[in-house]
Amino acid sequence: MNNLDQLASLSRRRLLQFAALSTPFASSLVFAQSANDTLRVGDQTRTTHSLLEAAGLLKSVPYNLQFSQFPTAAPVMEALNAGAIDIGYGGDAATTFTLATGNPSKIVGAYRSDPACIALIVPKNSPIKTVTDLVGKKVAVSRGSVGHLLIAKALQKSNLPANSVEYRFLQPADAYPAFASGAVDAWAIWTIYIARAQHDHGARVLVNGRGLVNNTAYHTARTDALDKKRPLIKDYLERVAKARVWAVNNLDAYAKVWAPMIGASEQIAREAYNMERMLPVKITQSIVTDQQNLVKYYAESGIIPSAFDIAPAFDNSFNDSVIGA
Repeated sequence: MNNLDQLASLSRRRLLQFAALSTPFASSLVFAQSANDTLRVGDQTRTTHSLLEAAGLLKSVPYNLQFSQFPTAAPVMEALNAGAIDIGYGGDAATTFTLATGNPSKIVGAYRSDPACIALIVPKNSPIKTVTDLVGKKVAVSRGSVGHLLIAKALQKSNLPANSVEYRFLQPADAYPAFASGAVDAWAIWTIYIARAQHDHGARVLVNGRGLVNNTAYHTARTDALDKKRPLIKDYLERVAKARVWAVNNLDAYAKVWAPMIGASEQIAREAYNMERMLPVKITQSIVTDQQNLVKYYAESGIIPSAFDIAPAFDNSFNDSVIGA
């Protein structure tokens, strides 16, 4: 069974597991009269929800906006594939992974951030000093995530095979205590978790994503939602674009809202988002080419069965309205 088959076999169980974490949120007092008046959004660690709330963009939404929260992109993509949500937010690695399974969705919004917000971290006093020192070591990571991609790319750059390390496929909630207790030797993770590990345990960055991953993130919508809810999706993407720009320019104000939502201090929330500084970008040929190169890499690495043309999975019709926002 390859990585893709393993992920598919986990989908039903993981959706049930993460259903308990889902938090519906009515964005306004305008209640849905039909299913087409509700936009169901898959979010990660309340990132998009908190951005919209902090920027004041959850006021007067002319439809019902319902958030479901997930710990990483993989279960967001699984929920999208299962039809449990209409649109979801996730990184380029997880998005590529799920589109390879035939997820009936299209990429409708793109965002770029500093790849340094993805990193392989080790404990403060770890003897591990270089990527080569990871050989034979236990590395925690969420399967199919950008962290998974970072490990593969870092090993490749050091001329090491992908199986040089012992992968411990864990969601962040389980990986954090494993890292803190020394049950794993390293952890491939991002933003808020890096900031927490550094603040609470003095974690050290072994290598970050600069030069290794693009760290593009996407909003991906089901094709049936695009047919029935295009005006809602357009409005939602415009609000998210405005909120992203606002947060970069109002970091302290954003941290005050995000921190209590995720149970972190304002300092950690501020450091995490400052590490990322994600902004909306147009879906251009360059974006598509980067994603096609990732498809090729995944196929050559055996992560997906074969390469496929990802260009038809992009819908750039929202470009002007999003960037204009």
